[in-house]
Amino acid sequence: FSNDVEKARPKAQQTPPEQEKTPAATQPKTSRSQVTGKAAKDEESCRKVQRTTVMLRNLPNNYTRDMFLSLLDEEGLSELYDFVYLPMDFCRDANLGYAFVNLVDGAAVDKAWKKFDGFDRWALPTAKVCQVGWSGPHQGFQAHVERYRNSPVMHKSVPDCYKPMIFKNGIRKPFPRPTKKVKAPAASCR
Repeated sequence: FSNDVEKARPKAQQTPPEQEKTPAATQPKTSRSQVTGKAAKDEESCRKVQRTTVMLRNLPNNYTRDMFLSLLDEEGLSELYDFVYLPMDFCRDANLGYAFVNLVDGAAVDKAWKKFDGFDRWALPTAKVCQVGWSGPHQGFQAHVERYRNSPVMHKSVPDCYKPMIFKNGIRKPFPRPTKKVKAPAASCR
């Protein structure tokens, strides 16, 4: 297999959730009496927009997906995430040093950010220090499901331990079926 599954390494934004402003918060103040009808609903929905997917960087490359999941649970995040993906280098059988985790709500995001930004208590010896940032361009549970359900990483030839996972209340659930034929990843380990 090759790393064709993962295009370029995604970039993570580095604004902690407690410092992030909602779109409504960046607009000039408007009194409630000035906002009517559809505009009031738009303003309210802007306040509810919340990012929930973080990217953890500088993970030890020899961590397996199971080790990573155990770490999340041991650090108090059990049942607080619903999507996890630890991209792997198929040729080296090692992770690429980052992972995507979608948390169930803003409080879970805050908890994960505080636990893992600067984390260095790995189960294996390493000098790596974890950094947390926002996932981009995909954000949220549904966006990640749609991103990966038709991806070559979901092909039947790819071992399960390399695939993204979804959860409900801490229990793994089957990934939604693809909406089109999934191509096998290119095989080019040399």
